[in-house]
Amino acid sequence: MLTIGELVRGVYPAVAAVDRHALAELLDPAFEATFTESLPFGIGGTHYGAQAAQRDGWWAIGRAFDVRAEPAEWIDCSDGRLLVIGRYDGRARVTGIPIDAAFAHVWTARDGRLTRLWQLTDSAQWTAASSR
Repeated sequence: MLTIGELVRGVYPAVAAVDRHALAELLDPAFEATFTESLPFGIGGTHYGAQAAQRDGWWAIGRAFDVRAEPAEWIDCSDGRLLVIGRYDGRARVTGIPIDAAFAHVWTARDGRLTRLWQLTDSAQWTAASSR
């Protein structure tokens, strides 16, 4: 069974490659993803289910932004969760305005699958980049 760190290390390249098959192996079907509430295009909020997290979270980001999550620090939490700190680097697709925003991701796993993501980022920067 993979550790939470091994699972999470698989997510970032799978999301970047839009690899649904890899994500199906990593995410519990009941996976919940909470994205920063005021992210544009309805991306913010909690998405229930692995497919909803992909469609309404990660893929929605990919439709509006050419951006990559660059993890920098991996911090094990005492309760078994994993905190990943890094930066989003890229640009809004329509405006071309760059994004360089910090993020914090808190991951939870159970029985060899990821069950939850909580994401925090500078939503004002995302909103500003997506509008002129």
